[in-house]
Amino acid sequence: MLPVRVITPHSGVEAFRYALTSLWKGFPQAKWLAWRFFLRDTRAAHRQSLLGYFWLILPPLANTLVWVFLNSQKVIHIETGSVPYPVFVLAGTILWAAFNGALMAMLGVVNEARSVLSKVNFPHESLVYSGVLKAFVDSIIPAVLLIPALFLYPVPWSPAMLFFPVALVASLLLGTALGLIVIPVAALYSDISRAIQLGLRFGFFVTPVIFALPPDGIARTVMMLNPLTPLIVSGRTWLAGSGELMPLGFLIVLSASLVLIAAGLLFFKVTLPHIIERIGG
Repeated sequence: MLPVRVITPHSGVEAFRYALTSLWKGFPQAKWLAWRFFLRDTRAAHRQSLLGYFWLILPPLANTLVWVFLNSQKVIHIETGSVPYPVFVLAGTILWAAFNGALMAMLGVVNEARSVLSKVNFPHESLVYSGVLKAFVDSIIPAVLLIPALFLYPVPWSPAMLFFPVALVASLLLGTALGLIVIPVAALYSDISRAIQLGLRFGFFVTPVIFALPPDGIARTVMMLNPLTPLIVSGRTWLAGSGELMPLGFLIVLSASLVLIAAGLLFFKVTLPHIIERIGG
């Protein structure tokens, strides 16, 4: 007979000590499981799809084409300086999608595994690693669209272009960090995920994705409070060679994201037994 393991919540400092030890010792197995989960979920998501993996590039491509069309027909008028608008909006869309994808991936890790969490003994952090890996791949593949875009709409070559992937990874890390922080609440209350999805729709328009950061005024003040602003603005400036660089803001957001990911992963490990007790009962 297989041994039975009862998952019971720890309390106080002991809970954090146990979680930290478990994360360290279980990493090799969690890493392997995360890869298996990633392969299973990716294949399942695209196996019965007519367009298959093309869905990974279709959303940012469609979003870019819509805004380019509206701008070319003067329905809207967006000034981007010397940067071709298709490159401008595609770069912003890809960075926004990376953040959005990582955040939503984190919010779904518990609900997607709800049926097995209380029945199967495995390193639960592998669900988080798998979500991060999926968000990373889902962001890297659309970013390939920038290569033909840079040839179709010539942008002068600059070594700074090589920093654009750093902005892409930073956007992923920010989404992962914020998602990890709210996982415990979102796992218990579906309203949280819905509220965040609604907030992201509004947040798209207060983030300089399809337009440049205003030079002054209330709009600039509001957007500067958005942690995604220095990542998108700096990443697009590195890529296109024109625009505003925000190195200090970029480093602050990147550093804060790394700290929040470490804290969020530990918090996830501590709170998950309580969550399993609630949803399993």
